[in-house]
Order: sequence, then structure tokens, then C-alpha cells
Amino acid sequence: MNKNEQLPETVQPGETLPAVQLCPFGNFPGEKSMQVCDRAAFEQLIADWRANGAKEILMDFEHQSEVERIDSDTRAAAWISNLAIDDERGLVGDVKFTDQGAEAVSNRRLRFLSCTWYTDKAGRPTKMTTVGLTNKPNIPVAPILNKVKVEGEGEASTVHLHLNPSPNKQKGSAMDIEKLKTALGLPAEATEEQVLAAIKEGQDAKAKAAELQAKAEKAALEKEADEFAEANAKKCNKDVLKAQYIANKDVAKALVAGIPDAPAAPQRVLNKQTASTPSAREEVVLQRNKAVAEYRTAHKCDFNTAWCACRSQNPELFAD
Repeated sequence: MNKNEQLPETVQPGETLPAVQLCPFGNFPGEKSMQVCDRAAFEQLIADWRANGAKEILMDFEHQSEVERIDSDTRAAAWISNLAIDDERGLVGDVKFTDQGAEAVSNRRLRFLSCTWYTDKAGRPTKMTTVGLTNKPNIPVAPILNKVKVEGEGEASTVHLHLNPSPNKQKGSAMDIEKLKTALGLPAEATEEQVLAAIKEGQDAKAKAAELQAKAEKAALEKEADEFAEANAKKCNKDVLKAQYIANKDVAKALVAGIPDAPAAPQRVLNKQTASTPSAREEVVLQRNKAVAEYRTAHKCDFNTAWCACRSQNPELFAD
């Protein structure tokens, strides 16, 4: 990208700017050592990105997603994909803006790029974690948006890259590394990678415990639902009642409580010496109960539904 290339002054939500420069070739001072940004560095960074699924990289606001607090801000300003090496411009990637990111850069609220990554012992970047929108740049890179006048030259823009931001510059945003080592039970000589590994191990263990707890609670609820459905099988379809109980047990209990118990079927007692023809009323009751039972079988519904349907179809059987 040459300095006279025309670039947009605004960007729309969902718009993708292709091959945006993320870092030029060169050596740049970091907090504790020189950062070596040569082709070998970018090749190993891209290899790591691809090995981890070539997932989109988060561009956040002012590195707030890197803050180790429970209320850290992980909103996306944009998503970065297609990391590549440009022979002249260094590391580049496609940048797709969200609505909030597009609004921030279009209104010049935040104007510059700021990458965060891990480096090896030689100072070469090995893994990119996030890219932030910030107003405190460090290393000059090619522009994305918002043209500015360069003294003695034509229209041009400047966007800068801020590598490995100091936790001390984000007031109250990061826990002291030595305190982390103590809290994690690590020796004083533990490396940053060991600290991160211990944190991840703790997070994985917590997630596993939560998963096991969720499975146990699910099994207990299903057992409880089975028992409730079985106890009320005469009123409702067992499978339907079980599903309702799992979804909301209070609603299931209220529904069952509102259904009247099925009346006991009349018993005919035949004594050979006194057997007689059933009365007309008994015949009506028998026909009514038979109709209700047949309706429940045919429609696979609960007793109350069958009772109401039969009474609507054959009111003469329900006249008291």
C-alpha cells in the first residue's frame, strides 16, 4: 500500500477492509526487550493461528478484553481474518467491523490499531491474542481510516500499532504477576507461560466440575419427573407430563391439581339368587364411562379432556 492510496474516511457495519496492515517489518522496543518483527516472526505467528483453526481474531476497545477482571469488556469492534504476509507492508489481515466499531472509527472516537501477542525468547511474535482500537499508538503502520495531513506531503493517513501494552498503564486492570504466582501456588521463578497454564488448568477444572454438577442435577430432575408422571398417569399422558415437569415443575403441578380425579367405575355385584336387570340409570352410567374410556384410548388424552368431549357429544349420558 503506498502512501497516496485513497482510503475510506468512514466504514459501514459489516464492511470488510481487506489486507489491512497490522505490523510492518522492523525491530521495535517492547517493555522488557526488543520485538523482532521479521518474516520468520510473522510466519510462525500465522502458523500458530492456522494450527488453532484460523479463527477470527477479536478487535476490542482499548484492550478491555485483556483485562483480568470479572467485568472485563469483551465487545467486538471488528473481527480479523485471513492473516498473511505482504512483501512490503509486513503482517496484514482482513478487518470486518461491527456496528459499534464502525461508529467509533467513523466518528474519530478511536483511530488507531493496537495488537497484543506473545513473543519467544528472541523477541519474535508467536501468537496473536487480540487487536484493539486505541488512541495511544506506539509503532507506526499503514492507515486504515481517518485521513490526516502530513507536513510537506499530500493527503495521507497514519495508524499506529501498540504492542504488548503495559498492565501498569491500565489502572487497576491487571493483577500483579507475583501475586498471581502466590495465589496459584507457583514458585517465584515460574514463567508467564506457566502462570497462564495454571490459570487455564484451574478454569478447566472449574468447567468440568460445573459440567458434572449439571449432569447430576439433570438426572435428579428426570427421576423426579418420572415419579410424578407415574403417580398422575390416570389424569395425564405420562410422556407429556414428564416433559412439562422438566420444563417447569410448578406449572406441571398446577395443571395436575386442576384436573379432577376420575370417578370410580361402578361395580356390579351379581348374586345368583338375587341377580336382576340393571336399572336404567345404571345403564346410562355404564354407557358414559365406556364412552369416556373409548375416547381416551382413541385420542390418547387425559380423563378430563375425554370427559368434556363426551359430555359435549352425548349430553344425555351426563344428565343427573
